[in-house]
Parts: sequence; C-alpha cells; structure tokens
Amino acid sequence: MNSPSRVLPLSEVARRVVVDCLGLREHESFLLVTDDAVAQEIADALIGVARGLGTDPVHARIATRRTSGEEPPAAVAAAMIAADVCLCVASRSVYHTRATGEAKAAGTRGLFNGPSRLDTWTHGAMTADFPALREVAVRLAARLRGAEWVTVTSPGGCDVRVGIKGREPKGWYTAIVREPGEISALPGGEVSFPPMEGTSSGVIVVERVMTDIGVVTEPIRITVRDGLATQIEGGEEAARLRKLIDGVPGATNLGELGIGLNPAARISDDITESKKAAGTVHFALGDSAGGYGGTVECSLHLDGLVIAPTIAIDGEVVVRDGEMLL
Repeated sequence: MNSPSRVLPLSEVARRVVVDCLGLREHESFLLVTDDAVAQEIADALIGVARGLGTDPVHARIATRRTSGEEPPAAVAAAMIAADVCLCVASRSVYHTRATGEAKAAGTRGLFNGPSRLDTWTHGAMTADFPALREVAVRLAARLRGAEWVTVTSPGGCDVRVGIKGREPKGWYTAIVREPGEISALPGGEVSFPPMEGTSSGVIVVERVMTDIGVVTEPIRITVRDGLATQIEGGEEAARLRKLIDGVPGATNLGELGIGLNPAARISDDITESKKAAGTVHFALGDSAGGYGGTVECSLHLDGLVIAPTIAIDGEVVVRDGEMLL
C-alpha cells in the first residue's frame, strides 16, 4: 500500500475516481454535485474525464449547507435519484441525507461524499490503493456480520460498548462501486455501521478533529447511555458541539461507528480524510437513516475522531493500539 508522501496529478486521481472507482460507462447518465467551497479545478477534472468517456455529464453546484447532513435542494435530490451514477464532493457532506437514501433505493450507484480541498485530492488518502484496501475491508466486514457487540478503548480515555446485532456493515466498498444501488464515499478506507439504537453505553473521547467543529484542541468527552449522548464535556469545542446539537431532533443519537483502514490518510483539520486513517475510529452523533441502516433521521451527522483504539468484536481483538490484526 501507499505511503503518506505519495503525490498524484489531479488528472490521474480524477481518472481513478471516475473510471476505476465508479466504473462509468458511455451509455450511463452521470451527475456531479459540488458546493460553493469546492475547488473548481476538482470539478473541471472530473467532468473532463466523464466527457472523455463519451458521456454527457451534468454538474450541479449548490450553496454550501449549514451543517453536514442537511438536505440538498429538491431539484438536486431529484437529479440524484434519476442518475445512473452520482458523485458528491462537498465541504458539508450530503452522504447521511434522505436524498442519498432515496437515490440508493432508486438504483443510483455512487460516491456521496468526497474531500473539498484541492490538496486532499492529490496527496494523502486519495492516492491509496483502493482495491487493496477493499480486501482488508471485506475481511473486517465479514467478522462484523452476525456479531452482537463491539467495544472500543483508547489511550485518550475512550471506553464504550456498542450493540450491533442485526446491523449490516456499511462503508466497506472502499470507494469501488459497480452494481445499482451500491454507494460509498471518498477517500476509500473504512468499515462503518450504525449501532443498534438504545444499546450503546460508555464514554467516547474525541480527539484532533470533528465534523463541523474542526480542530479539537481539548478532547471532547461524550457520555453515552442507552445509545444517546447524555453529557458532553471539555473545552471550547465541547461547548460548540453542545450548542450545535441543542434542540435538534435525533442529534444525540449514536449514529455510526467507523473503523479507519487507509495508511495514506493524513490526520489534520479535515475530518473527511482524517477519519479514514488506519489506526483510528470515528463515532458520529445524529443521523443513521437515509439508506445507512439505522432508524434515526436527523439534519446532522457529526463524526468525531478517536486515536490509537483497541477494538474487540464479541471479545475478539481485531485492532490493538491502532494496529489492524485481521
């Protein structure tokens, strides 16, 4: 697999995404969705590759959403459903939205999240060997199927037990989608799932970075009881998180546990790349529905990073101090 120092031209990364990951074919309709914060060079490169394949691509540029998980405009949601293939690249993710779930149900295949900054396309996680990552992800997903409990501890103080009985692992395609209704996200490199509602308990300690919060200078300590965040403690970022979720229906739900697999991913102020880093876990508060497998609909989906975790599935350790053992 790749080292974090690898750099690829934007044109090559765009080709890998459109051809190797999405498998776009000449007869298929292709929709690219970006927001106002996305570098225009990224959109131009992706549309250029799609046109080079003989397709007639459509680019929808939307206003940047207030939060990750907020729905795109209705006309864009309809276009997502109508497209054969869809790629969303936005600074506020539309992956955990009703629009994405409806597109998946309609048979659209695609990548419904991607990094918005130019350097994150040519450096780090986007340069990884996604087919090789998928082999690891398949093994981990197989171990999760049929399991009842996942426990996560970390040197930072995380100690939480998550119920997963009856839930299907998600996010293990590592950005390679070929069949109708298959969806994933960029950069490839995680296995994630929605915990069973009402089953999780313990303490999650978020370090370094969190969705819509940015850099975490003082760890955020989230107490979870019966699947809900009941207390959020820490410094300035914890206060901002409390304010962000206050009064938002479903925002205290523990909506995701994701295990990072990408050895080329860099940990920075960008959660989109950081949460894919090998040796990390991320937990999300908020939405777990929209085709993701959970039942809680929420206008927020906020990922928070945990560093160097030890992860056990039904008591079997599969990650120890950030090192994958499968």
